[in-house]
Amino acid sequence: MIKAVLIDDEKNALEVLRWQLTTFCPQVQPLALCHNAQDGIAAIRKYDPELVFLDIEMPKKNGFELIEAFDTPAFNVIFTTAYDQFAVRAFKYAAFDFLLKPVDAEDLKAAVLRFEQKKKATERSQIDILLRQLRQDQAAKVALPTQDGILFADPGNIIRCESSSNYCWIYFTNQPKLLIAKTLKEIEEMLKPFSFYRLHHSHLVNLRHISRYVKADGGYIEMADGSNVAISRQKKEAFIALLLQQENR
Repeated sequence: MIKAVLIDDEKNALEVLRWQLTTFCPQVQPLALCHNAQDGIAAIRKYDPELVFLDIEMPKKNGFELIEAFDTPAFNVIFTTAYDQFAVRAFKYAAFDFLLKPVDAEDLKAAVLRFEQKKKATERSQIDILLRQLRQDQAAKVALPTQDGILFADPGNIIRCESSSNYCWIYFTNQPKLLIAKTLKEIEEMLKPFSFYRLHHSHLVNLRHISRYVKADGGYIEMADGSNVAISRQKKEAFIALLLQQENR
């Protein structure tokens, strides 16, 4: 249902419009019929409608002044008026549509249909944005199988991975270490899109969590969690070149 508020100082016009909506546009639910702008403002704040059918010429406060009472209107406006000279000004107030009195039933149905189409397009757009964001969030995480199920971890929170036969220990910045039923090679493939480097057959480290490189004892690196990880002789030259490249960026 489309929640609506009807505002017009002419009682007869309000009743006719309600009857037309009930008869020709049953998807529209009139929640309030208001005879002046002040009551209309109160009803809008109370019911939070999607559509406001709004007369322009009203005593004390006209339709334009009613809209100005809202800093950022969250509703769409269909102006109803007997004076077509207001049309240009109405659209300057971001009116969704403009109906001349007496309101023609076909024009009313067409206006409501246009609103429904706009609403669906907006909802589709919002869903697309949400799905894109969800995909981005999922793409930025890795799925780690645990005894309880699956942990979706942020690779940035992984300090290092250590092989343990056909299993692998994962060390995090924000939680205790975790034993995963995957080989280090499988974990390495999973973390390829991120800043990880295989120092030797049993260690994969996150380059972002390296504290320093130490030449002594054949060369090793100190990680952010205080652990030391040795570098294999075959990897040392390429790894030092990589560190220098990272430093020069």
